[in-house]
Amino acid sequence: MRDANGLFLTCSLGAVIVIIASISFIWTPFEILMNERLRMVRGLPAYEWWLNPPDEVLLRVYLFNITNSEKFLNGTEKKLKLEEIGPYIFREKLTHSNVQFFENGTMTYRSHRTAIFLPEMNHLSLNATIIVPNLAVLGMSSYLWDSSFVTKIAFNLLLNRLDSQPIVASTVNNYFWNFTDPLVKVAKTLAPHLVPVENMGILQQIYHKFSDDVTVYFGPGNGRRFFTIDKFNGQSRLGYWPNETCDTIQGSTEGVTYHQGIKRDDVLKYLRKTICRVTPLHYTRDVQKLGMKAYQFDLPADVYMQPTDGITEQCFNHPGSPDLPSGVIDASPCNYDFPVGVSFPHFMNADKVVHQKLEGLNASPEKHSSFVIVEPTTGIPMESRARSQSNVIMRSVSGIPRVKRFSDMFIPMFWAEYNQVGLPWYITALMYSTVIILPASQFYISISFLLLGLSITSLALVRIFKLSKSNNKTLCSYSSLDLLPPTPSTASEC
Repeated sequence: MRDANGLFLTCSLGAVIVIIASISFIWTPFEILMNERLRMVRGLPAYEWWLNPPDEVLLRVYLFNITNSEKFLNGTEKKLKLEEIGPYIFREKLTHSNVQFFENGTMTYRSHRTAIFLPEMNHLSLNATIIVPNLAVLGMSSYLWDSSFVTKIAFNLLLNRLDSQPIVASTVNNYFWNFTDPLVKVAKTLAPHLVPVENMGILQQIYHKFSDDVTVYFGPGNGRRFFTIDKFNGQSRLGYWPNETCDTIQGSTEGVTYHQGIKRDDVLKYLRKTICRVTPLHYTRDVQKLGMKAYQFDLPADVYMQPTDGITEQCFNHPGSPDLPSGVIDASPCNYDFPVGVSFPHFMNADKVVHQKLEGLNASPEKHSSFVIVEPTTGIPMESRARSQSNVIMRSVSGIPRVKRFSDMFIPMFWAEYNQVGLPWYITALMYSTVIILPASQFYISISFLLLGLSITSLALVRIFKLSKSNNKTLCSYSSLDLLPPTPSTASEC
């Protein structure tokens, strides 16, 4: 009896294997694995890698040292001479926390970024002294460009009393993290609503507020919308621009991952919080990377150029301010209205008027363009370089003699490159298995399991049949040679 039960279980196991193998011809292992990734199941590699991304993103920052400050200020030289210094290399650490899943196919989490200096990768000292624009003096002067005569008189008196200069010496570390001027402290006391922060360090301004609540789509029902943003800090818009076209975040991502099944005619939208907008990435070419076919998407050369469609130019200029030259966009709405303009590094692709009062800039598409290389099947970025330059927008500052030479200039503060340098080995191995090995082998795997299931079932059925015949054999015999006829009891056994 025990043998029979074991054979029936073996037969059932074989039948189950046959059923699973048959289903796998319709719903392939590849599709199952891809759907499981969309579910973002806790404990699986896709979720754990996203939750605490590895330290694979480097931030390289380049500064501009002013080499002729005295001659420019006294009028001996008409152009501001700049010398690029860098890179200063940091690791950008990204973490996700407070993850919540909702029944409508969205998940919300807290995204937090920090910059960690890497001494072992740097050959330049943070204690070095450089000559840089005084962001407080120039920025506040530009902010007051259209203020009343009385306001400008008061501002001039303040500048003279504090002796705040438009160009100053600073250590690199202070310029990054602790840059200020007595003017800022006094102004914050007099008008705290106009001067929200005292520390104007360029990296301090970026990272002291780099925590956001993000809601994204996930799950098999949101394949094409996977990890695109539904809400940013609880809102469906950034809140910087009155025009909804400029202000929307719908369909964009943080750049950590993209939707599966990317096509060449797709437009990848990347939310760049530091420039107050979503930027598009367009396909340019196929590339081979890590043994897999990948697509390269580039930031368009005209992304900072002024459009002429009557709608989206509203995304390029602060409402009420004069239009900017092509190649520079206004980022003041997300920088406390401080007059910051964003461009390609070294004003690549910008109108010549932007750098006509500057020397020392040498734009290069190879060094200053932005792109992402993404594996199209999984939507995982394999390498990326996001490059942009932040500049002080100097309006026509008539009535403020100390800074009049800077009127209508665009003064570079720094440019930065965010570089995803690779993927952890286990993600690369899983991606290669999913994209290359599994599609090529899943038919043979299904056939193998089908044959295995049929073999197990067949052998079990044969043994069941033999056992059944054995149990039906005659247990005694009777012939004419027997001297006694069979009794009823013996006859029943036969």
